[in-house]
Amino acid sequence: MERRIADIVVVGGTTAGWISAAYLASALRGTARITVVEAPTRERGTDAEADAAATGGVQALPVEMQSDFFDPLGIQESVWMRACRASFRVAARYTNWRTGGPAQWAARDLPHGDPDRFYDPVGGSRTAISAFALPYYWAWRRNAGETIESLDRTCFREPPLLDALKSPRWLDDRAALSYGWHVDTELFTAYLRRVATGRWGVGTARGSLGRAERDARGHVVAVVTTEGSRVAGEFFLDCTGTRAALLAGALGEARTDDPDRLSCDRTVTLTTPADPDGSIAPYTDLLAAPDGWLWRMHLPGRTGVGHVYAAEFTRPEDAARELAVLCGQDPAEADVRHCTLPQGRLRRVWVKNCVALGSSASVVEPLDTSRTGDVLHALRRLVRHLPPVAGEYEAAANRYNREAECRYQADRDFAQLHYAFGPRRDSPFWCAQSARPPSAAVRDLDAAYRSGLPLTGGDLRHLTVLASLDTGPPIAPPALARLDRERREAAEHFEWITRQQRILGETLPSASEYLRRLHGG
Repeated sequence: MERRIADIVVVGGTTAGWISAAYLASALRGTARITVVEAPTRERGTDAEADAAATGGVQALPVEMQSDFFDPLGIQESVWMRACRASFRVAARYTNWRTGGPAQWAARDLPHGDPDRFYDPVGGSRTAISAFALPYYWAWRRNAGETIESLDRTCFREPPLLDALKSPRWLDDRAALSYGWHVDTELFTAYLRRVATGRWGVGTARGSLGRAERDARGHVVAVVTTEGSRVAGEFFLDCTGTRAALLAGALGEARTDDPDRLSCDRTVTLTTPADPDGSIAPYTDLLAAPDGWLWRMHLPGRTGVGHVYAAEFTRPEDAARELAVLCGQDPAEADVRHCTLPQGRLRRVWVKNCVALGSSASVVEPLDTSRTGDVLHALRRLVRHLPPVAGEYEAAANRYNREAECRYQADRDFAQLHYAFGPRRDSPFWCAQSARPPSAAVRDLDAAYRSGLPLTGGDLRHLTVLASLDTGPPIAPPALARLDRERREAAEHFEWITRQQRILGETLPSASEYLRRLHGG
């Protein structure tokens, strides 16, 4: 009789590790015993502590987190949001990516007078008319002189609502907009641990990875912790963060990088108090600076801020000083945390009976700010690829590795296009980024976009950023000239968006009002 995998060991008590444990416990319906090997949380330098340091203590969750993770676990949104002091993330707000100058949160003026700021809603460009996404109709109208509004304010309901710091939900808990979340990393990881161990019976073993025991085939049969515990298993997940302690360490899997692609390899983060007026911005700030870029994510009571830069151009102490000053803190007193980003990926993320997830598998500049989305995507693929017979992994591993490589390349190209399409050339950092040869996929995307060819499928996620970064005339597909009826339909949709902006602006509460009610003050 065929024997299914009965014992799964998750190495690393990181956010990715506890998401994996809870997800697999639910997806496998109790048919496998799951154990998480974790170091004591009070110890400095543990994988979980490094995980929190890399995010500045705050991280973003994707829009599918509720439907793909919490709903299958039977957990309501309000319950986990309260436990994790969560807030909303309706969009990414880009500031000063098209104009040179010092780092500042206030938007500079573009040559035509508009502020150098645009939103990329988490819902993306979902509306299409006759196979053309709505931004293409905006480009046609802009070239025809029918509108002077920017792409985001014409094609999406969100921008004026986010300017007003509106909640994506009404006070009666109906949803008005698509959204993700910001969460406290440590609270979120602790909550996942409670859910996994309490509700789903996930076991724990104390200690960091010391060594791995392997059989004659090279399969791992057990891991031994630094505290001497031996944890046996049939299938192992490496969730140790950027160290990839199991695959890169114990198994010696090589890491590949992209030296000609991206150069940001360091982050420095800190936490700032909440705004004195209690307002909570329902978006992630992405601010371009002369030596890199910064992110800012708001929670009830505090804000996490991070600076991403290249050690080739900036010293860590200079990056920390710039971050502290920008946040209104004394550089000598600011409690900053430094982290290295080992760009690239493992050559194979599934080796024998071991799979790396999250930053153990790959690291790309966090411009989409949602590593958790990559973990969920990987877990969905992993469950589909788990073979019915324990020990027979080669075919599944080969296919999984090919898909993981494609996913990594897509994430890498999304980060790269911010430099390839951005017009900034005001510092050695930006000049070097623009001089780096783009990947073949980015070159093809550039050629298609500038030829007026519509982007579809996975490329469509890039359209808002591409068209917003482009400082030249908007590019509309020539085929729209023949689509009179479709252009009229698009015009009606633009009018609907304008009405929605007005109605929602009058009826939605502020994000801070909704969150005060949710969190109790």
